[in-house]
Amino acid sequence: MSVTASYSNKLCITLARLIVQLCLALILITLLLTLSPIDPISAYFDGNALAVFGDRKDLLTEQLGLNQSAIERIILFVQALLSGDLGYSNHYQEPVSNIIWQRSKYSLILMCGASATSLVLGYGIGLLLGLFPTRKVSTFITQLTLIMNVLPSFWIGLMLIAIFAIKLMWFPIGGISPLGVAPETLSFNEKAPYFVLPLITLCFSLIAPIILHTKEKVMEVNSSQHVHYARLHGQSTLSIVRYHLLRNTMVPALVIQLAGFSELLSGSVIIETVFNFPGIGQTLVKSGLSGDTPLLLGITFCCAIFVFIGNASASLLSKRLSLSSSF
Repeated sequence: MSVTASYSNKLCITLARLIVQLCLALILITLLLTLSPIDPISAYFDGNALAVFGDRKDLLTEQLGLNQSAIERIILFVQALLSGDLGYSNHYQEPVSNIIWQRSKYSLILMCGASATSLVLGYGIGLLLGLFPTRKVSTFITQLTLIMNVLPSFWIGLMLIAIFAIKLMWFPIGGISPLGVAPETLSFNEKAPYFVLPLITLCFSLIAPIILHTKEKVMEVNSSQHVHYARLHGQSTLSIVRYHLLRNTMVPALVIQLAGFSELLSGSVIIETVFNFPGIGQTLVKSGLSGDTPLLLGITFCCAIFVFIGNASASLLSKRLSLSSSF
């Protein structure tokens, strides 16, 4: 079987797995919302259960499609999806696609920035720790990284807010714009300070696995026979890093990062909630709390595609790495 055919088979299997997982996720979310004690009508009026009652409540329930069964909601969502429409949000009274587009821009900037920063810094630190594993500084940083790996991201975010936003007042506490100012009226440079603390928090939750994995991989390659052979022939440490370590450790670090797209997404949801950051993660939480089925299903679908892209890329890179190492 050719390499291209192997890639195609792997991609088809991954795509089929995505479709099955997506169907199960949509069914589970719809069932949970149907059984949830949350009253979408009350949430629609900001928790005021007495704002509407009687025939008016029944009419509004029918207009919002809240009297439909779980199966009917899923069928309507799939039909809308096939027609290129994700439906209409009950809570925001806007098309779901518009809400996702508006909110995902901020989340993508946050996640891409944190992912790239954690990959570059994590790989660089892991490379240095792997080159000098017996030094006291290396041992200290490794222990610190292990502690970072178990710290919850919301706690890190709260500590950063307490120190840099409240005490030192270097950065805003949260949001994406000052109170009373519409984000659309601000330039990106004016919004940039609002990204700093959420980005640092997300980096903290992503960087530790890359550091630890890269360190172990560098130590493994550095102790291999071909590296010992290169040292015996007078190659410098810089030359060994360039021709042996980088090519054998950089791709695995990238695979780890791509395979962690689900952790990146879940971390973004928590961090956006902590910082009141108006991204797709905070919108996902609000749609669940308000019982907004169309918006929740639409965001779930887009998040599943995002995670699929990361997993598929990691799978293909890992497959290519194993094939290249076999030659």
